[in-house]
Amino acid sequence: MKKPKVIIYDNDGMILNGGRFSDQYAKEFGVDLATMTPFFDGPFKKCLVDKADLKEELAQVLEEWKWNGTVDELLQYWFAVGEATFSEDVYAAATQLKEQGMVVCLATNQEKYRMQHLIDTFSYGKAFDEIFFSANLGAYKTDASALEKIFKTLKEKYGIADKGAVTYWDDHEENVADFNAFGFNGQLYLGYPSFKVVLSDYGYRV
Repeated sequence: MKKPKVIIYDNDGMILNGGRFSDQYAKEFGVDLATMTPFFDGPFKKCLVDKADLKEELAQVLEEWKWNGTVDELLQYWFAVGEATFSEDVYAAATQLKEQGMVVCLATNQEKYRMQHLIDTFSYGKAFDEIFFSANLGAYKTDASALEKIFKTLKEKYGIADKGAVTYWDDHEENVADFNAFGFNGQLYLGYPSFKVVLSDYGYRV
């Protein structure tokens, strides 16, 4: 079994776990989910790849969503929903793996405002050697163009010439399949216990 030199974390579903924002919002504020769906199917997808600004797009739906506060206040509410559970053990493992010589990265589909919020709130800049996010990559993290950019960074900055030396974790099987198809060592995240076992099999202690 080849010992990986790089580990790439997923964010939502691995480090942070919370309910879906639209579900909670619809229930709490009495807004039909069908009213919110066009936003997430259209403008929000553009925000994720930095082709639209989330604050500007939200400003156009405040009345329709029955939100009485500001856009910034709505973002605070939104971000908090996704942070209902913080996996301290998974997060702490990042530092432990770095101490053992592993390059530790984060890859996530995020628009720029939430990404900055995560960096500021959870000190992601200290936890991870590299942070790859869709708004910065200009594509979803599973897209071939994004994977090429990630690998190019790992190759140029850390001398990683073998895609198989990159273990890339995600909680969605279809994403893991995309990583494996590209040549990375995709791993399905099923919880900290199994995560720990896999890393132990590779010779890492967490």
